[in-house]
Amino acid sequence: MTPAEAVADITAKIKTIRGDTEIDEVVLSIYVEKLVTDILDYCHRHDFPRALTFTCMDLINKRIDDEQTAAEEDAQLKSIEAGDTKFEFNVAAAISSGVLNDLDFDSIKPKLNLYRKIAGFGSCRHHHHHN
Repeated sequence: MTPAEAVADITAKIKTIRGDTEIDEVVLSIYVEKLVTDILDYCHRHDFPRALTFTCMDLINKRIDDEQTAAEEDAQLKSIEAGDTKFEFNVAAAISSGVLNDLDFDSIKPKLNLYRKIAGFGSCRHHHHHN
């Protein structure tokens, strides 16, 4: 599937399994796009393997749970501040977490390795062997 299809598919899966009205779709789509891009870079691919949509869904769903826990702990602090605190927190969370940290990404590398291609492996390599 194309990267854009993957982003749409993963976003839809997360919204379906969470059934969550609280979720910020703009922030979610940034998370998903970043993860899809990182996976394509890591795997040296232009197409996104359909099986990995579930891997992404699990990883981002876990991340949202972690952030909501952090948000609840942070809520007393934030409620003192004026303004739209939900929006402020979402933006702050997206920036401070670097969207998806390396530890989360490392946890899915064994799965990604199944779909990884060798970097730079292409026709250029074969030109030198013609006699």
